[in-house]
Amino acid sequence: MSTKESGNARVRLGSRFHRLFGATLVSAIGTGMHAAALPLLVLRSTSSPMALSFVVMAAEIPWVLLSLHAGVVVDRLDRRRVMVWADLGRFVVMVTLAVLILTARVDLVWLVLAAFLLGIGQVFFDLAAQSAIPDFVSRDPRSLATANGRIAAAESNGEDFVGPPLGSALFGVWNFLPFAGNALSFAASGLLIFSIRTDAKPKETPDASRKGVRSDIVEGIRWLFGNRTLRALATVSCLGNVAVTAQFAMLALLAKEVLGLPDFGFGLLLTATTVGATVGGLAAAAVSRRFGPGAVMLAGKAGVGAAILVLGLVANVWIAAAMMMATGALMTAEKVVVSTLRQQIVPGDLLGRVLSSSRLVVMAGGPVGAGLGGILASLFAVQVSYVAAGVFLILVTLVFYPVLNNRALASATDESAG
Repeated sequence: MSTKESGNARVRLGSRFHRLFGATLVSAIGTGMHAAALPLLVLRSTSSPMALSFVVMAAEIPWVLLSLHAGVVVDRLDRRRVMVWADLGRFVVMVTLAVLILTARVDLVWLVLAAFLLGIGQVFFDLAAQSAIPDFVSRDPRSLATANGRIAAAESNGEDFVGPPLGSALFGVWNFLPFAGNALSFAASGLLIFSIRTDAKPKETPDASRKGVRSDIVEGIRWLFGNRTLRALATVSCLGNVAVTAQFAMLALLAKEVLGLPDFGFGLLLTATTVGATVGGLAAAAVSRRFGPGAVMLAGKAGVGAAILVLGLVANVWIAAAMMMATGALMTAEKVVVSTLRQQIVPGDLLGRVLSSSRLVVMAGGPVGAGLGGILASLFAVQVSYVAAGVFLILVTLVFYPVLNNRALASATDESAG
């Protein structure tokens, strides 16, 4: 087969990936239903805004507390089984919560605990799923990019597009229904993952069992910061998260004060982002093959910066919707490229630990961005936070161009393959 024919050949991902895709989609829909219904349930229990904050914090804290240890588990054990156990645990949590709702015994303490336990399950499932993609597909960059793009599209559609309106509607019919639906989604996801048969050999070896968890964590961190490309990817993603979180943190304020939108209109802005994310996820592999991963990543980062800048300069609803759509598409395409590069560069037995270390670095930018966005909006105007975030992201792109252009990334992946 010629090079041209090989390049144009259709990527076949196989039944193992399709089952992972199905599990991701059904679980994402359940998560989206839960995400919409949980705040409504909290507000039925208490009218305090702090109650909502506690529930959100409880869901996010596991990433800070457990991600590094979860990476060790994902690298030591069968990743398929880690996902099944994570789904089983979340199924039990949701069934318990549904019973509490039915018996009218649910309160804020139970809601915070449920959010925390679900967060733990998500940490283990997400890290195992990302690390397992090369096992289920291959390390061929075309296959990895296509697989990552489809997973990103499934997550975006389920969690942000299909799940939330379905969850809100079911909550209005009977507040028990969206939580029961989420429990069923975890059961279906676990069964689909369990049905996957792999040729992977047991990872536990006498040498590995003698190594401590701490030394395993340190090995993953050293691999991340010892590799120039991985270090740059983590850093640029963290800085990008600062700007993007500042944008989303102030989006409701921008929609109301600058664009004059009602609550429903604010929801449509989020929907526009989801539509863009779906397009970006599905197109990322083809665009990356055509222009190269470095070009997609750098153009995407600069494009998101430009879109945020326009949001701060132009008070037009249709332009704002277009910028949100562009932001969703470009961010998701970047995410696909970054995931694919990590899966190509990092050895399979280290992927979980390096991925968890990277995720921890990236997450650190979120609180910083939210805080800075709020400070700038309070001291000046909400548009100032958008202009600052947009300019910052464009400058970040220029600084990291020498490390993340196509030639540098090709060299990094060739070196890893060698």
